Amino acid sequence: FQKVLTFVKAAAAVKSLRGETFGCFGGRPMGMYTASVGTDNWAKNFGVDVEHIDQWEIVRRAESIPQSKVESAFKWCEANVGKILYDGKQLTPEILKKQIASYYAVKGICEEMHLDFCGIKGQPELTEHFCTMDVAEAFLNDPYDFDGPKEPMVCATEADMDAALTMEIMKKLARTPVLFADVRHWHDDYKVLDLCNSGEHATYFAGGSFDYRDNLPKVIFYPESFYFSAGGAAVHHLAHPGKVTLARLGRRNGCYYMVILRGEFVQFDEATNQAIMKRTQIEWPHAFARLETDIETFIQKFPCNHIHAVYGDYVEELKMVCEFLGISCEILEKQESR
Repeated sequence: FQKVLTFVKAAAAVKSLRGETFGCFGGRPMGMYTASVGTDNWAKNFGVDVEHIDQWEIVRRAESIPQSKVESAFKWCEANVGKILYDGKQLTPEILKKQIASYYAVKGICEEMHLDFCGIKGQPELTEHFCTMDVAEAFLNDPYDFDGPKEPMVCATEADMDAALTMEIMKKLARTPVLFADVRHWHDDYKVLDLCNSGEHATYFAGGSFDYRDNLPKVIFYPESFYFSAGGAAVHHLAHPGKVTLARLGRRNGCYYMVILRGEFVQFDEATNQAIMKRTQIEWPHAFARLETDIETFIQKFPCNHIHAVYGDYVEELKMVCEFLGISCEILEKQESR
C-alpha cells in the first residue's frame, strides 16, 4: 500500500505540474545564474510556462489597494504578531503598511493572470527604492493571511526559478508550505547548518501549524538591516523542531537533476538559540538543520546557495517524481566509515 501511495502522490504531482504558469516578477537577480532558466527548457521538461512581470506592477498596484483593507491587515498584524520592533527609520507603521499593500498587489496579479506559483526579484530596485518583499513572500507561502485560511502560494525570493519549481513539487507532495532558505552557515560546534534568508520563511514554520494563533506569537518583525535601505519588516522566527526532507533541483551541463536528503530541524535553549542566530543575521528567520549526511558530502554535492524543506519524509516520492520526469537524483546520506 505504501508503494502504491508513493506512486500516486508522485504521479499526481507531475501530472498537475503540467499546464501551470510561473510568474517571474523582475527577472534574474544580481547575476545569479542558478536562479534563471529558459522558458523553452521548462516547457519541454516540466510542461510549465513562464510569465514575466515587471516589478513596477507591484509598486503601481500597491498604491491602488483600498486603505481600509490595508488598515485592517495592519491591525491584524499588531494584534497577532509576537513583537513588532519599530525603530522609526527602517521599520515604521507606514513602511509596514506598504509591505502589506505589496502583498495584496502580488496576490491580485497572480489571481488575474492565473499564475500557479511565482518569484520576486526584489533586489535592488524594490529593496532600495520601495520596500522589502519579506512580508509578501512569507504570507504568500503561508496557509493563511490577514483575511483567513487560504491555499499556500509558492513564492521564491530573488525570483529563483529552480527554487520555486522545487518548492512547487514539494508542496504538491506534502500539501504544506515549503521552506526557502540560504545555505548560510555551518556551526561546527553545534553540528547544525543554519538555513537563513531575508524574511522568506513562511510563518507556518514558527510553530509547524496551519493555525496562525500557534505560529505568530513566535514571530518578530525586526527592522531590516543596512542591506535594504528602503526598509521594511524582516519576518523573524526559528523553525519548529521536526524531521524534514530537504531538496533542490540543479542543472549539470544543461540537464536537470535533484539533490535530496533527510534531516531534522532542532532548537536549543533560548540563550543558545539567540547566540547562534546572532552569529549570522538575527533579523532574519532561521532553521537549524541537523543533516543525515556529513557536511563535507553536502558541500561537495549540493548544487546551489538556496535550499528547500518540508516536514516529514518524502524521499521516496521525490525519487519517483524524478523517475517520471526523466531526470536523475542524488540522495545524500552518511558516508560509511572505512
